[in-house]
Amino acid sequence: MEVCMRPQLTAEPLLNQQTVNINDPKEAARLSSALPAVIQMLEQFHLTREDQAILLGVSTRTLQRAVHGDLPALSPDQITRMSFITGIYKALHILFNDATASGWFKRPNRVYPFLGRTPLDYLRQTGIPGLQDTRRLLDGDRSGQFSSTPASRVAAEQLPFQISPDLLR
Repeated sequence: MEVCMRPQLTAEPLLNQQTVNINDPKEAARLSSALPAVIQMLEQFHLTREDQAILLGVSTRTLQRAVHGDLPALSPDQITRMSFITGIYKALHILFNDATASGWFKRPNRVYPFLGRTPLDYLRQTGIPGLQDTRRLLDGDRSGQFSSTPASRVAAEQLPFQISPDLLR
């Protein structure tokens, strides 16, 4: 049996794709217009306005004004938070039915990184890094990794994989 190392990945296919510059005021204004939709997503999780504001990195007053159509210009950090929340929302609705997804934020979870806390408590304490970890966890679950830890992912990347001789013919 022949042992092969994982192929090196290249970013070449991505070079021609345009990325969004969230530091550009026009782009930030365009992306800020999604705030009411993200608030509606958070409402489906039965989160208080205070919790919504903390997750989005805005004041409760700003959140109230946005609900009534007075949209703020969001900072790059706030736009990043909206992006992670949107990804978390999408992943939860792919993984679970609506009833399970809607209660997910408030149910204690033993999986890393929550370690017995509710996802909401974890996210309130950790901000953007916590949103990123949560999105990564759920995206991993969607792809069949099922709650792998950062350490286990690094270890798995170091493992050689074997190609069966019958596949080499």
